[in-house]
Amino acid sequence: MHLRSGFIADTSLDRRLTLWLSSLEVLAALNIALWIWIAWVVGHTPYAVAQLLLSGVYVTVCGFRSLFPRVDLERTCLWDTWLSQILLGRSAATIAELCFALQCGLFVQRLAQITGVPVLDAGAYTFVPLVVVAEIACWHAVLSLNHIGHAIEESLWALLMLILAWALGVAALETQGTLQAVLIAGCLVYGAGAVLTIIVDVRMYLRRARLRAASEYLTLAVGLRDSQIRRHPTSDWKVWREEVPWMTLYFSIGVWTSLAMVLLEWAASHP
Repeated sequence: MHLRSGFIADTSLDRRLTLWLSSLEVLAALNIALWIWIAWVVGHTPYAVAQLLLSGVYVTVCGFRSLFPRVDLERTCLWDTWLSQILLGRSAATIAELCFALQCGLFVQRLAQITGVPVLDAGAYTFVPLVVVAEIACWHAVLSLNHIGHAIEESLWALLMLILAWALGVAALETQGTLQAVLIAGCLVYGAGAVLTIIVDVRMYLRRARLRAASEYLTLAVGLRDSQIRRHPTSDWKVWREEVPWMTLYFSIGVWTSLAMVLLEWAASHP
């Protein structure tokens, strides 16, 4: 089935794909509404304002990516439009993920202040360097077409999740009430997320790396140009099926945890 200029030429779109796309649209609208609500109710402390701005970037970019889904290395997209350009999408994702890393650092640093646990303050400085290295690995994969870069990237994200789960667990031991409940929930979510990332995502990229011949790799310069001009629009469910789980979780739970970080001080002030 061929897509042209953002419109579907064949009206017999797979119902599974239609359902998934509809869910992504609902998630994008819900996430924006949640951000606006949080901006309305949260106190305008320096921490809350900084988190709100960073989360706003993350929510906006995730909304854009959910409306124009693409698979970077394979150059696959749903809509045949310049908004589906691989270079554009990857650049936006990089900015958003760096904002998320800054959120994690600010969040854990504030947790250290609230709980009085100094080791958390040291852990707060690990998130941004980890994500910078992860982004470099990701860009190398996207430009060279070598999935090993994606496997390294996802391994680093799994490590970030483990560090965040550890920080949440440590802080939960020093708190009570609403904040403790939220921290325990976050610890469980990110602990499970780290395990799933290794079991599902890393294994998937390693398998794809084994299936790709070295002759298909591109130099970084050629790959940069290729990421600007080449894309393969398709609505074939078989193409998207393997991408659905991680994209759906990324644009839902990933965004919700970004929003939740804005509410740290609010949760701490409620017994």
